[in-house]
Amino acid sequence: NNNNNNNNSADDAEVDLNRLMDSGDLEKERGITITSKVTRLDYTTNDGKEDYIINVVDTPGHADFAGEVDRILGTVDGVVLVVDAGEGPKSQTKYVLSCALNLGLKPIVVLNKADREESLGRLEGGETELELMDLFEALGADDNQMEYRTLYGSARGGWITEDVDVALKIASDGGVDKDGVSSNMSGLLNAILEEIPEPPLHWYGESSDDEKNLSDYVDQPFSMTATTVGMDPYLGRTCTGRIYSGQIKIGEAVTLLKRQSGSDSEAVNNSNGPSSSVTGLFANRGVSRVSLEPAVAYAGDIVTLAGIPETMKVGDTLTSTDNQVPNAIDTPPLAPPTLSCLFGANNGPLAGREGTIVASSRVRARLINETDNNVTLTVELCEADAEKTVVFGRGELQIGILVEQMRREGYEMIITPPQIITSTCPTTGQK
Repeated sequence: NNNNNNNNSADDAEVDLNRLMDSGDLEKERGITITSKVTRLDYTTNDGKEDYIINVVDTPGHADFAGEVDRILGTVDGVVLVVDAGEGPKSQTKYVLSCALNLGLKPIVVLNKADREESLGRLEGGETELELMDLFEALGADDNQMEYRTLYGSARGGWITEDVDVALKIASDGGVDKDGVSSNMSGLLNAILEEIPEPPLHWYGESSDDEKNLSDYVDQPFSMTATTVGMDPYLGRTCTGRIYSGQIKIGEAVTLLKRQSGSDSEAVNNSNGPSSSVTGLFANRGVSRVSLEPAVAYAGDIVTLAGIPETMKVGDTLTSTDNQVPNAIDTPPLAPPTLSCLFGANNGPLAGREGTIVASSRVRARLINETDNNVTLTVELCEADAEKTVVFGRGELQIGILVEQMRREGYEMIITPPQIITSTCPTTGQK
């Protein structure tokens, strides 16, 4: 999403620019996105007349990470679908794209790696474009979404263009833009500004026909939902999300409104939730978290707040203590688990040979801690064996990533094969 509030740039951190967003070890090794990330770009148009802030959010595409996808799509106003020009759309593209289309988000398509030899034939024949059109139609895109904008480029080569003939010429020249017509990524950034709307400004006051200016919206009650939460050893509890209304400054008091479950038929006033004072206000630039200067953020900004109530969870709402919103902000319902497996201490003949954390209580504590952000993961005590823990998840890939992360952290455990969770159809009575 984009916002035209200007801000000072921070010094770029020294990072691996080949994998700026997919920076985790497992993400680099497997070539997939596992956790969503957000970064903030300060962009000045080519004519130098306008300054913009563009919030870029990277999200997984696989259905096993539905929790990441569902909550992160609520912070954006449009999507950029990046597809390998030589391979076309993959199976994992379908889930995240279908979610975006169902939310009515405007898509932009970028055919990446257009300078590779295997991409030339598919671009000349239009095979990748035809596959994408079929995919959009199959996923129920409306007429507006079907009129998506297509760009061709190479992230590694640092160029992008809307003209397929220019892309083919660059590819045939060995990936070198000899004419210098597409020597940067400004074409993509300009397309984002032109195609994707600015973040909506929400009004909690009485509706009227009077025209409102920006200062009226700034005076609205502050509210935001937590997309991710964390714990910093120096800053305490933190949360990241997009500001829904109003503004926030360091030192202001905020109150927690708990997320309403889907069974709640009526709005509930949560004015008695815990309160605290904001001690830090940060934004991500690259993969580094930097303090905002000046220390104020407005509706549409994606920021990280420190000093929030300790009990805040993903999907909860923060609001101004002195000027509260009426109710918690609606957030997408959580996707139900599809399988379960048992975790326990390693009691086999090879116990203690690899990991250093072997106690079942430590394994259970780590699993419970994982549910803080991994909201589609549920952890319960096993009724049949008190030494084991039941973990409910969305799929084998999600469980496999968790196991590998724990193994690298020094945990040693045993895991049973996943069991499919079944439910009974209320109409037919069949499982």
